[in-house]
Parts: sequence; structure tokens; C-alpha cells
Amino acid sequence: MAWALLASISLISAQQTSYLDSFVPEAMRQYNVPGAAVAVVQDGKVVYTKGFGVRALGTEEKVDADTVFLLASVTKALTGSLAGILVDQGKLDFDRPIIDYLPQFVHADPYVTRSLTMRDLLAQRTGWPAFAGDLLGQIGLTREQVLTRLRYLQPKTGLREVASYSNPGFFVAGMVEAAAGGASWDELMRREIYGPLGMSRSDTTHASLLGANTSRYHMLVEGRVQTIRAFNHDVLGPAGSASSTATDIAKWLQMMVSEGRFEGRQIIKQPTLDDILKRSMVSDVGFAEMPPISETTGFYYGLGVGSFDYAGVRVFEKGGGLPGVRTVIAMIPSKRAAIAVLSNMHMTVFPEAVRARWLAKTLGTSDEEVQKAIYAAQKKITEMFASVSSPADPRPCPYKEDSLLGTYANALYGEFRIVREGRTLVVRAGPMKGTLTHSDGGLFWLLWDAPGDLPSDMTFSIGKDGSAESFESELYGRFVRSKAG
Repeated sequence: MAWALLASISLISAQQTSYLDSFVPEAMRQYNVPGAAVAVVQDGKVVYTKGFGVRALGTEEKVDADTVFLLASVTKALTGSLAGILVDQGKLDFDRPIIDYLPQFVHADPYVTRSLTMRDLLAQRTGWPAFAGDLLGQIGLTREQVLTRLRYLQPKTGLREVASYSNPGFFVAGMVEAAAGGASWDELMRREIYGPLGMSRSDTTHASLLGANTSRYHMLVEGRVQTIRAFNHDVLGPAGSASSTATDIAKWLQMMVSEGRFEGRQIIKQPTLDDILKRSMVSDVGFAEMPPISETTGFYYGLGVGSFDYAGVRVFEKGGGLPGVRTVIAMIPSKRAAIAVLSNMHMTVFPEAVRARWLAKTLGTSDEEVQKAIYAAQKKITEMFASVSSPADPRPCPYKEDSLLGTYANALYGEFRIVREGRTLVVRAGPMKGTLTHSDGGLFWLLWDAPGDLPSDMTFSIGKDGSAESFESELYGRFVRSKAG
């Protein structure tokens, strides 16, 4: 009798998720995605884990439910849940100044140094400019050195004034967790989340992404999808280096929509989980928030997750994107339902298209107009990557390019060296290498040799002797020349 009941439940679950078997491959073709994996939780139970396509284009290496994907910024949701576990253990308080745990932390504003809390970090309300400081993770610094350098990251707004997406903010959150928990962030993730949930193929390091049954990375290059090299994101790890599979991430989602319980054990206490999901900061709807998120639904930050109101329910979501990968998780705790979509394609809205279809099926709505809007958003993203170019009739550079050669210093990023390699101007910052190309009338574009990177502007101040004295970059700030070329 019990066997028959379980078989009946399994059949119903299969029927409720069968639409994914056709929709996911169709969406993959539409958005040029080589491989993907999907996990679904319904009524607090994992009812669907499946892989689609290939791990690497041009191979027969199939994606399955146990294929490892880099999670990118979905890591932030895990970092938020780790904070909740440490709160339950009495080792951390969301609203206590972080200098109580991390006394070496210094902010550019002394008031913020004294007042910044874990809630501020996890709810993206630090006042740091959006996406500023990301390069710190790539120029050869240790985590401790990055923490020291952050005292030079100037805020754009006051503390708790405006929501602003900050990867360094989540890096600091991970450093606080390490200090409070008495182990590295990586070890705490394994000990407090991966281990108790049985997430045996999940990890936090670049090295773990080099093993068997691991997805590769892809992007559109000159109109053709190509495999690109992996990039190491370990230094700012708490913001984006976690990896997982459909099978594993389904267990974490199951816990998150089941009042913090997993297989009869309380992983996060319900009041703490409620605090994580509570709206701690209102945010504008930006380019990264895909339909159905709109001004009508609103968008808010909890602690590692965002939320919006749709079709009478509150939906919690976190997306991720790094060179060659896009991911999203969405949860409806009131229905004990969730989905994870992992893909190996750069700057694609494919994960949001799948989660929109899941939302429609779960909530009994139509997603026809939402899918059209998501596709339109994809076109805008593609155009954005193709839009940075020199004018048709550029003005010449008003000075000799060799006058730019030399070493330039900035308190936050350290030294940038501009050298000539053959006929090309090259910028070096630690292990990072980029090309410097003149665009128009003294405006240069810096393009790092990194998959999926967009160029950033650089303009130079020329001294009386005809040599550059400094340069300004909207993304990196002002650098002063310290050595001649």
C-alpha cells in the first residue's frame, strides 16, 4: 500500500515537471547554450534533477544531474545561509559591528568602520560603488591583502542609503564568517553546509572545477559559440567561487523552503531563516533583474538573496554570472517550491527563461509576454557587448603613445605598468595583462586578456615634458605615474 502511494506521488511529480523535458532543450537552442542542469523542489521534496546538452562544445561529454558547474554569484546565497548557521551557533550577530569580529577591517569612512554590520554586507547596503573593486581578486593579492586594500575603496553613497551590488562586500562577509567561525570560509562551507546536506560534489575552489564530470565555459565570439578558458575566482570566493551540481543544490533548496530542515535535522533555525529572507534593503530594478521582475513587482535585498512580489506570492531569487557561466535559483517558500538552473554559457538569460516557465507552471499563470520580454533583454545584452567601438572618423591621439610608457600607482589597486610589446601597448597589473588601444582624441580603451571582459576607458594627463603624469579611469580611479617607461 505504501509502495503504491509513493509510486503515485512520483507519477504526479513527473507529470508536473515533464514540461521541462521539452522546454529546456528548446530554450537552449534559442539562447545558444551548450549545456545545462536543472533541479526542482515541490512540496518540500526534490522532484526533478536532470542534465541537458554537453559539458564542452564539440565533445560528446553529456551533462547530467551530477555535473559540476561554477555557481558564480549564487554563491552569495550560500554565504548568506552560512552566516545564519553561525548566528544559530551564537558565533555571529547580523547587527553587531563587524570590527568586533574582524578588528583589522578599515573603511575609508571612520563612521562606517565603526558601524558596518553583517546585515549591511549581505543586503548590499555598504555604500561602495556597484562592481567596484572586483579586479582586486585577479591581480595576485591574498585575501588578507585585499582586506587591507579595501580601506582605499571610496564609497559612492552613505551607509544604508542606496542598494549597490558589491562583490567586495560579500568577500568581507566571508572574512567575517571565517573570523567568527574559527576556520576559513571554504572550510566553513564544507563543514556547515556541504557536509550536513550531503552535497558531496560541491566545493569552493578553482581546483575542484578541474575534475571529472565538470562543465566547461562558453561565450559568443564573433558570432560563434566557443569554449573559453577557466578563470580563477578563489580570492573573492565568498562572492562567487562556489560550485555545485543539480543533485547537490537541490538539497540546499529543499532545506531553504522547508523552514531550515533537511532529513529531520534543523540546519538553520526558522527565525534565523526568516531573518535571512526578510527584506533588509529596497533596490532599483537594474539590468540584471529579468522579467517578470519590474517596477510593479519591486525588488528587495535580503541576506544573500533578492525578492519580488509576483502573482500573489513572494519569490526569492539569486542569479550568477562569470565568464562562461550563468546560473539562477528561485524559491517560493510559501509553496515549499524552488528551482535551480545552471548553464555553461556567458551572458545568457536562458536561466531566467527556464525559471519564468517554472513560475508560470507553479503559479498557474501565463509566461508568454514574460518570455518575449526576456528574449528582448537578451538582444540588449548582446548589443551592449558589441557597442563599445571607436567612432567612424576618430580624431588622432594628440601625443605620442610612447609618452604613456611607465609605472602608475593607485592606493587601491597598486601598480599598473604600461609597456610596449611590439607595436602594441600593454598594461600589466600583477598577473593580469591587457591591451591599451587608442579610440578617439586621446581616449584609450583598456581590455584585459580575460574571457568576456568589456573595455574600460582611460584618459591621460600630459606634463610639460610631453610625458604622461597620470591617468583617469571611470572604473579604476586615478593613477599617478611613479616611474618612467
